[in-house]
Amino acid sequence: MTTSVAEADVHTLTGAYVCDALGEDERAAFEAHMARCPECEAEVRELREVAAILAAAVAERPPASLKAAVDARIAVTRQTPPLTDPAHGESSPGTRQRTGRRRLRAGWSVAAALALLAAGLGWRAVDQQDRLDALNAQATQISQLLTAPDVATTRVAVTGGGSALLVDSRSRNEAALSFTGLSGAPAGKTYQLWLMAPDGAARSVGLLQATQAQPILVQGLAGQSQVGMTIEPAGGSTSPTSVPVMVAALAS
Repeated sequence: MTTSVAEADVHTLTGAYVCDALGEDERAAFEAHMARCPECEAEVRELREVAAILAAAVAERPPASLKAAVDARIAVTRQTPPLTDPAHGESSPGTRQRTGRRRLRAGWSVAAALALLAAGLGWRAVDQQDRLDALNAQATQISQLLTAPDVATTRVAVTGGGSALLVDSRSRNEAALSFTGLSGAPAGKTYQLWLMAPDGAARSVGLLQATQAQPILVQGLAGQSQVGMTIEPAGGSTSPTSVPVMVAALAS
């Protein structure tokens, strides 16, 4: 796309602009448009807030075990070349012997370090990698959602404390929900999320822990008009059994 972007289309570039997904010409064209379009300027400001919230929610601090593993490898990795005989340009017998012993000790240390890491980290490393892969995939989905031409954002209060941020796109048929300041559910209860149709039918889209930091991605918006949350018995219900503590309208 070039600076000849039609005015009717340039309004759809707010999400891509916020996610830095525009080329140089596209960015220049959009910024020129935004300078005279209060609606796009306001939407960019709102989407930047949304992007910051969702990015913080999917951010993952590297595990402490990663630094320990790197430090252990550094400790047994030679940082300088072996000593050589200046007269012959090669290692002297004594040097070769000493170097051999250093390599033996280093080799044993590496084996010991790896054995300890395998025993100490083991399944944790696999679990952490799986978690990081899942977070990366989720971050990609959220980025694609934010750059959808029809992306919409809504913030609503949650009864009992906290708020919910809904980002949805009909063209992508998906939404993301992020909560802040959510109080814990009563003992023996849990939060449950629903997609709600205009006729009152509700489809469960999962349970929610008050402490959950990552956004909840919801797919299959066709025929649905709202996202709601109720407090249900532990384990969830097949249909809502209480008045929703949060209801947010999906973009039409």
